[in-house]
Amino acid sequence: MLYPEVEVTRSLSSNLFKAGWVVMSKDARVIDTNELVKTKLNDTSIGGGFLDGFDYSGDEGFYEGLDASAVDALLDPDGSGAVIKNPAYEQQEALNQELEAARAELETLRAEADQMLDLANAQIEEMRRKALEEAQMQGYQEGYERGMAEVQNMKDELQYKEAQMQEQYSRMVAELEPDFIETLSEIYEHIFKVDLSSYSQIVVNLLTNTLQKMDSASSYIVHVSKKDYQQVLAAKDSILEETGVVPGSLEIVSDVTLSQSQCMIETEGGVYDCSLGTELEELTRKLKLLSYSK
Repeated sequence: MLYPEVEVTRSLSSNLFKAGWVVMSKDARVIDTNELVKTKLNDTSIGGGFLDGFDYSGDEGFYEGLDASAVDALLDPDGSGAVIKNPAYEQQEALNQELEAARAELETLRAEADQMLDLANAQIEEMRRKALEEAQMQGYQEGYERGMAEVQNMKDELQYKEAQMQEQYSRMVAELEPDFIETLSEIYEHIFKVDLSSYSQIVVNLLTNTLQKMDSASSYIVHVSKKDYQQVLAAKDSILEETGVVPGSLEIVSDVTLSQSQCMIETEGGVYDCSLGTELEELTRKLKLLSYSK
């Protein structure tokens, strides 16, 4: 809102007067300087009836006898004389200073809190990393131990199965070996008696082998079957040569009680049976003893 009030200013260097409009808003605050001066005078040390007794007849509204120090107390520090200090303003300034100090302290505390938070986050991250590494290491160790335990279990199981198989094999051999020896003996007997008995040379070989193993004697009487007599008699020289028996001590006779391939040697120390059947029986006996001794 515009008010037709004229602000008249007189320049010190000229007599020029300036006029202008003052814009007043509805919420404008009116400062009554006179009222402020009066209030200030009442609050200062020069208040309380200091205007009584003064002469009010001075020119142009000045009062004589007013102390200059009292006037200075009404003016602001810069000496302009236009503004009077307001205690509320001073309180506001002090409050602003305290507020600024509080803000500065708050910023300091906030910075310290941020630093502490960063440090705590770093410590938490380090703890998390260590916990993760420990968990991984523990998991690796547990996995390794579990794997080794499984390998050991497999190894023990294989060893147990191997022992079972070895035991089963030994049991089968123990059960089959006598049968095997019996069968082998029957094969030998069948071959020597059927296929080889027709060869008279087999008797000469049996006789020679027996004489080589016998103890020396003064005389040897060899009993052979009638069918083998001529063949053995013809081989007498070779028998003496191979056995080292003295020619005059060896006598070959035909014995009708003997069958083909049967042969007996009689000495002063005893009678030795070197027949083919006897040799086969001895071989079978030794094989059986060998199988049972295992």
